[in-house]
Parts: sequence; C-alpha cells; structure tokens
Amino acid sequence: MTSGLTNEEVLSNRKTYGECQINVPRKSIPRLMVDEVLNPFYIFQVGSMALWYWDDYQMYATCILVISVLGVAENMYETISNITSVRDLAQYHCSVTVKRQEGGGPVTRQIQSDELVPGDVVVVPDNCVMPCDMVLLSGQCIVNESMLTGESVPVIKGCLQQQAEKFDPKELETAKKYTLFSGTKVIQARSYGGESCQALVIRTGYVTTKGALVRDILYPKETKFKFYRDSLIFVGVMAIVGVGGFLATLPRLIELGTETESLIDKSLDLITICVPPALPATMSVGVAFAIQRLKKSKIFCISPPRVNVSGMIQIMVFDKTGTLTEDGLQILGVRGMPGMI
Repeated sequence: MTSGLTNEEVLSNRKTYGECQINVPRKSIPRLMVDEVLNPFYIFQVGSMALWYWDDYQMYATCILVISVLGVAENMYETISNITSVRDLAQYHCSVTVKRQEGGGPVTRQIQSDELVPGDVVVVPDNCVMPCDMVLLSGQCIVNESMLTGESVPVIKGCLQQQAEKFDPKELETAKKYTLFSGTKVIQARSYGGESCQALVIRTGYVTTKGALVRDILYPKETKFKFYRDSLIFVGVMAIVGVGGFLATLPRLIELGTETESLIDKSLDLITICVPPALPATMSVGVAFAIQRLKKSKIFCISPPRVNVSGMIQIMVFDKTGTLTEDGLQILGVRGMPGMI
C-alpha cells in the first residue's frame, strides 16, 4: 500500500497534469460571431445589401438586415446558453481525504478535489461522486455508473490487492473492474481488515472518462452537411445563370450606349436577383425556432448547423448500451408484432 506523495511530487505532478478539474472554455462574442457569419451565404448577403443601399433600395435591404441580425443574435444566445449548461455539468469539486508524506511520515489531510494529482491516495467514503478516475487499492465499492454507461444496475468494483493479474489502465475491459470513473457515484464503500477503502488517482481533468465525454460534446467529429453542400451548389448554379443572362444582354446594352457604371450596377443587380440573398436569413430564423422547440423538450445544441442534419432523421433505434454503438451498422429490417401500433 502506497503511503502518498511528498509535497515536491505533488507540485511536480500539478505542473505536469494541471488542476483536477474539467474547465470548459468560454467562447467570446466576437469569436462566436465570426463562426456564425463567416460563410459564403452571409458574405454574399452583405454584398447584396450594400448594392441595394447604393441603388436607394433601402426598405428591402433594411428588412433583410434586421432579420439577419436577429437570427444571428438568437443563435449566438442559444449557443452561449448551452455552452454554459455544459460548463456547469462538467465542473465538479468536493472535499476529499488524501494521504500525503509530510515530516518524514504519512499524514491524512482534508483538501479540495481540485488539488488532487495523479499518484494521490484517497480515502473513498460512502455516497460520494468521484472527482477523477481512481483505481481501488483496498476494500470494495458498489458504484452507480449510469452517468457513463446508461445502465441503472450498480456494479461492484474490486481492489487490486486481491487480484493476481497485472493492472494496465489502457486495457479497458480489465481496468474497469477496479477503476472508479470520474462522475460515477459510490453508493457503498466496504473496508476489510481494519483498513479504510482507499483508491489511487490515475487520471484527472480531460484525461478522465468523463473528460472524454465532454470533449466529444465540445469538439464532435467533423460532419459534412449535405444540405449546406446542396445550398452552395444551388447558389453556384443560379449565379452562373445570372452571369450567362448578363453576358447575353451585354452586346445590346453596349449598342444602346449604356455607361460603364450602369453596366456594372446592372450585372451585380442581376446576380442578386437570381441568387436569393434572403436565404441565409431564412435559414437562421428557421434554425433559431428549431432550437427553441428542442430546448422546451430539454434537448440542447451547441452547434446550430447540426439542427439541419437532425431534421433528416427518419428512423431512430433504441437498444441496450454496447449493442448498437459501433460505427458502420445499418438496419436490415424491422419485424412487427401483432397488436403493435
């Protein structure tokens, strides 16, 4: 049984691994605005509104501007609100009892969980939530892991002292029998032989299993949105049609003696007619209303463009955790039962 870390080892590990906390970064408003507005649709829309103001067509340009600003502001507000919710869910701290080496011998101290570092030995009490990933050194724990796995049945964790096999944290199937994962709740901690139930800190912060879940929420895998791609194709085709129409009428305009400034104005105006500049505003308003309806059902979204993908879902399948969680699985068919609706 390890007797804990010295103060020098604690400082060194804290410098290497940081605090035992999952700090979700806050995005600034300018950064969110850039992420929301910096796409071909909005750039084209800004150019169209500038042209309309130049042509003294202020009424329509002002309407599109107001709708666009309200749509972008609504999406930004919802994104900030949902990121704050994820931040509150990820952050957790509590008081823990830890063993440290001080004055030439082991001592027991009460510290905040933020101060834990890999290598610390923690006394595990009943009814506590794990602030980081720990491997059980002594005793036995009954743990509720529904936060990670979705399984409502508690599991029993054994200690390494009673096992002869080699412990490797990277071997998930073997390690999970002895590991108390971050975010899970210890319902009961049993100690044997007069020793308290103790665990060794092996992972903190974003390296923990809970940290990996938060990373997947904040930085999901890149998805190519077919709707967005088709929209770009549509805009490109309409722009080609507009340019083609202008080139077809250009000789006649030159023959009539149209001034160069008027030619440029008419060409740009024709493109804005063919390509609907209100498309980004319409999409923003639609996504904003969709996010509001999802929020009423307690479904939160920190990436508004993914709402378009969710609207394409036709079949949703629920099954036991671990059965349909592999990539590449497809539904072969559905067999109904008599009396089913």
